[in-house]
Amino acid sequence: MSKFYINDNEGRKYYAYQYQNDEIKYINLNNKDIANLLSSVTEGRIIKVHDSSEYMEIVFENGFSIVIDNLKIFSPHKDNQDRYFIELLTKIKSFVEKETLKKYKSSLPPNHIPKVNRTKKKSMPAKRIIAGTLTFVISTSIIAGLINKEIAKTEQIASESISISYTEQVKKSAIEPKASINTSPDEATLIDDDSIKIDLAFPDETANGKLEQTKELCSPYLDYWINRYGLPKDLTYALVSQEYGVLDCTINSSGACGPMQLQVASFHNDNAIEKIKVAVYNNGVPTGEYDEFYVADERKLDDPRLAGQNYLVMQNLEDNFRIGCAQLRRCIDKYKNIFLAIDAYNKGMYAFSSSCDDATLAYYKEHPEDFSWTNIIPNHFGENYGDKDYIWHVLRYLDTDTRGEANIEYNYEGELIKIDLTNTNVYNSELKR
Repeated sequence: MSKFYINDNEGRKYYAYQYQNDEIKYINLNNKDIANLLSSVTEGRIIKVHDSSEYMEIVFENGFSIVIDNLKIFSPHKDNQDRYFIELLTKIKSFVEKETLKKYKSSLPPNHIPKVNRTKKKSMPAKRIIAGTLTFVISTSIIAGLINKEIAKTEQIASESISISYTEQVKKSAIEPKASINTSPDEATLIDDDSIKIDLAFPDETANGKLEQTKELCSPYLDYWINRYGLPKDLTYALVSQEYGVLDCTINSSGACGPMQLQVASFHNDNAIEKIKVAVYNNGVPTGEYDEFYVADERKLDDPRLAGQNYLVMQNLEDNFRIGCAQLRRCIDKYKNIFLAIDAYNKGMYAFSSSCDDATLAYYKEHPEDFSWTNIIPNHFGENYGDKDYIWHVLRYLDTDTRGEANIEYNYEGELIKIDLTNTNVYNSELKR
């Protein structure tokens, strides 16, 4: 079966979609078939979106397609299938945007060079705005007639009109921006500016050799788990460089173990053994699967609580990397804000959330450009709780280019978050024209 039909008259229904004697035949799918279909949706690459007044067909490169006639299928159903439809909706949006941009570029004269003016703004608010609107038309059909508020709320990529307009306005930065970009409306489509722009000033210690040492020693152990748990690679290497960067799993005087400096007492003590459940990723996209394991102290493997359990040992080198990467993934899943997540790796996954109210937590999850959160834990627990400057100590090992710029990408609940970070201590304004 290569074509499938999904509708949502009363909940999502899945069918194989076949033509027999010039008639359409629907065949109900069992749970296994549905699981395979949804997995293929998240893993497959869209190569065509056909939209008519009656239905939409999404064609994937691996030889199958999905037909829908009611966009209610994208509405939240509060079940474990929602993430697949959020991912599908994101893919449709991305595909249509790229196809529109491709068509626009093909219509330009040969050797066309876009006119982009960059000027310093000393007194303007800390914003970077693309002047112009990226407008594209999906079609004259199902999107216009069937789109609903729940879909727009879920992914914020649909519109109640036939033409869907996007004016990209990057979130406000915590520090004065290095430039603002102005383009004419007909050239705005050439600018990919869906990243969050953040300018920060922090020390740069990438030249002292420790980052290179971490890469050389740790990559055979670290890269696989970075990919499996969907972590931003350069930032993870920066964290390991700050933590240790040496292949040694002895326990130091502060009770920390191994390259990822796991606090032994936090994972395996007389009261409890930590059980980790962490989402599995494939090339940055969640697969819907989870790894589950306990974390054990090598000196306590006779603990009866470990009997019959799947567990990893902190003092084992490969296990140490895996546990550390899994813990960082859990921090990201809790806080969304990658910088909060890095800090939570040092201070404990619940330190920040227990230091503030829900509204404050919700704000910082959505505003990675605002670093005023760094004062909250010291004010609540005291200056000596963890490393109050931990985020800056990690960032100093972040591998940036000659202009002090780094691209950070990671996934949060099916949403790809992209951050363009500039270290203004390194940035040379003469290089940016």
